[in-house]
Amino acid sequence: MNKKLVTFLLSLGLFVSFGLLSNSNNAEAAAYGGKLYTTPKALRGTWYFAKAGKTDETDNSGMPTQYQHLYKKIKITAHTITFTKRKRAGLSGRYTFYKSTKKLSFKKMNAAEKYATKHKWLNPYNSGKRHLGFSETWLHIFESSNSGELTVSKGHLIFENVYSKDYFVKKR
Repeated sequence: MNKKLVTFLLSLGLFVSFGLLSNSNNAEAAAYGGKLYTTPKALRGTWYFAKAGKTDETDNSGMPTQYQHLYKKIKITAHTITFTKRKRAGLSGRYTFYKSTKKLSFKKMNAAEKYATKHKWLNPYNSGKRHLGFSETWLHIFESSNSGELTVSKGHLIFENVYSKDYFVKKR
């Protein structure tokens, strides 16, 4: 009887292990040398628009108001950020932070930029424990109303760029 039980348990163990091995997923490297970026823990959570602040350049920027104060909710996880828009302009939906690690030729750089835009990648830069800058363009860094810096200070998340400064809170 013990021999039958041992044989049964061994065959069951082999059956389960083969099943687990056949369902395993291989991790794939990101295209164009992109490296998945982990956001600082202080920034993570769901943040709701609280108030609009002013920057020194807001009045002189010439930026139409439809491109200022774009988001009503920002949700930040370990590797992604989700934007809920207040206005027509701005990023919408879920984006993943990927950092560029390779130097690319001009031809490959443009192909990588198109790939990153299609797959909703954001380029993180200049980060710290309570701060993160990001650009909507993956390889070309230039100012736009969609790019900016996120900072946590005194219980507020501050989204700031050249054109606007917005304050967000965790609870409504």
